[in-house]
Amino acid sequence: MSTSDSTTPDSTTAGNVPSFTGRLVIDEHGDTLGSVDDVLFDPHDETPEYLVVNPGLLRRSHYLPLDGSYETFEGDIVVPWDQHWFKLSPTAARDHVLTPDDRRAVEAHYAHH
Repeated sequence: MSTSDSTTPDSTTAGNVPSFTGRLVIDEHGDTLGSVDDVLFDPHDETPEYLVVNPGLLRRSHYLPLDGSYETFEGDIVVPWDQHWFKLSPTAARDHVLTPDDRRAVEAHYAHH
């Protein structure tokens, strides 16, 4: 699998804001985690911080940090967490709002891997 040199996905839309919605998310083994439903931005510097990833029909979406991710030449987003760990992560709220409690739970989950 070919990769770009960036540490985070770099396809952009107007205003140099990365475009993630609809893109495929895979782990480093090539297993599909799902597709991006939404992007949550850091409230301080407005950079993309978390993805909301939909694993498929009849499954709840999950928050996924962008730290450590990269983009393939095909446009897929590769993350450093495997499919099993992703499935154990906190599920996203229906409105995709990341509350302070949700943020702590997501950070704790991904920090222990």
